[in-house]
Amino acid sequence: EVRAEVSKVLEELRVAGKIGSSLQAEVEIRASGAKHDLLASLGNDLRLVLICSKTTLVGVAAGEEGVTAAPSPHAKCPRCWHWREDVGVNAEHPELCGRCDANLHAEGEPRCHA
Repeated sequence: EVRAEVSKVLEELRVAGKIGSSLQAEVEIRASGAKHDLLASLGNDLRLVLICSKTTLVGVAAGEEGVTAAPSPHAKCPRCWHWREDVGVNAEHPELCGRCDANLHAEGEPRCHA
C-alpha cells in the first residue's frame, strides 16, 4: 500500500521532468500507528524496498499521514546509481559513494530486509 503511494508520487515527479528514475528521489513518509511501526521496523532498508535513494519516516497523528518526494540534491554514484551526499568522500575512490566504497573495500553495508 505504501509502496504504491510512493510510486504514484514518484511518477508525478517523473512526468513533470523533475526526476528520471526513482533512485533520483528522496522520499518523506508521514505515518502513524501500526503503519509507522511497520515501516520503522525496516530501518535503513526502507529506501531499498521503495527503490529510492533516501527515505525519511516521520511519526504523525492519525489524519496527518502522507507521502512527499523531491529530487535529490546530491551526486549520483556510478556503481549503485543512488544519489547520495557521501559520493566522493573517500579521496582514494572519489567516484564512489560511501556505501559502495564500504562494500568493495571494507566490511560492507549491513542489510536486514532488502
